[in-house]
Amino acid sequence: MNLKTFNNKEFLYYSVPAMLVDLTIHLGVFEWLLRVFTFTDVQDLVLARPRTLYFLVVGFILAMFLVPIRFYDRGQNARQAVFRVFWQCLITIGVLAASVQILFSSFAGKFFLYEGFLTVAIISIWHLVFRAVILWARRHGRNKIHVVIVGDNENAERLARLFDHGSDYADYKLAAVFGNDLPAVQSYLEQNKVHQLYCSLNPALMTDTVNNLVRLCENRFIDFFYVPNMDGYPRRSMTFSELGPVTLVKLREEPLSNPLNAALKRTFDIVLSLLFLVTVFPVVWLFVAVGTTLSSPGPIFFRQQRTGYKGRPFIMYKFRSMRVNADADKLQATVDDPRKTKFGNFLRRTSLDELPQFINVLRGDMSIIGPRPHMELHTEMYTKLVDEYLVRHMVKPGITGWAQVNGCRGETPTTELMAERVRYDIWYIEHWSIGLDIRIFLRTILQIAGGDKQAY
Repeated sequence: MNLKTFNNKEFLYYSVPAMLVDLTIHLGVFEWLLRVFTFTDVQDLVLARPRTLYFLVVGFILAMFLVPIRFYDRGQNARQAVFRVFWQCLITIGVLAASVQILFSSFAGKFFLYEGFLTVAIISIWHLVFRAVILWARRHGRNKIHVVIVGDNENAERLARLFDHGSDYADYKLAAVFGNDLPAVQSYLEQNKVHQLYCSLNPALMTDTVNNLVRLCENRFIDFFYVPNMDGYPRRSMTFSELGPVTLVKLREEPLSNPLNAALKRTFDIVLSLLFLVTVFPVVWLFVAVGTTLSSPGPIFFRQQRTGYKGRPFIMYKFRSMRVNADADKLQATVDDPRKTKFGNFLRRTSLDELPQFINVLRGDMSIIGPRPHMELHTEMYTKLVDEYLVRHMVKPGITGWAQVNGCRGETPTTELMAERVRYDIWYIEHWSIGLDIRIFLRTILQIAGGDKQAY
């Protein structure tokens, strides 16, 4: 039985019942709210019509297609599970609200808000409990992926240690390890349940043995994985491709190298920045202009040359938070930096000083989400000190980023702190998606609202 069959069974046993329970919760919350909610507009009573439930069911089905339940996904953590519930409920209730508004010109905003809070809370709790039960079963030997390793080299030993002791791989059970004894492998596969086989034999030296293992796995519907010896190569994600008869290895996959992905990200940037600049920004600018003028003489905006996309310099805008000084382009701000004004300190703690960068986003110098741009002096310095530092410039810099929401914000007094930030930035470049951008954006808002200690 290969992993696809394994996942199909888990989908049937886990996800299908969970979807039925989720739909029941949606319908139950909706019906209960109809009984206890007092509508201020008689027109909103249209929600009590039986046909309204059709829209709720249609929205739920659409949500399941766009953000499916994935209890069988072993790489998903609790936070991701709750995040998926949030988007599922948002789509479900969004379709319901939009349908009622379009067809009946009714929009009970408070009703939908309460419904959203209740469904997200109840379904999240139910999903986390169900997930905990599944994890408990796996920790006690049930519902695990059974793997076999063939090979007696260092790679095979590393893999065996990973499956035996790696906390992130507790869902795997190392069933057996073999050298190059093909008859013994064949006998074991015929008599035991195995989902995956990992082969670390050298195909150039043991061509017949490796080919026989491949055929053996294919005939028994077992997933075959070849474990090449990559010692001496850079430690990073690689992808294989072909150029005619030649196999190529690409050292890094970049989703934003796809023009459609790049266009989607740019559209997101333009829409969000334009919406912010024509609504909220004028009010913020007026407040900041008064506060900055009263706190110290000088301009409202602070302009500084930073390193941008592919190393190209650009002028980044901020609200001025310091007294005009000669070290602005040389020194990072510190916790008790004497250059900061009291009002400027407030701007930094609340991250209001960063808001003019939406102008940079609209101009195309920056993106809303991406690696933070550094001063040119720091770029020149850290290029020599931090491995792969310049890789972070393969995408446009951002107002906020994956490194920032993971705690890498503010001053970097040591090279190790900068290296950690670079690792997060490179991970973002290699794993970009519009969903990840939205996730970072929402986490940034929550981080600011909760008070970020590293904002100074």
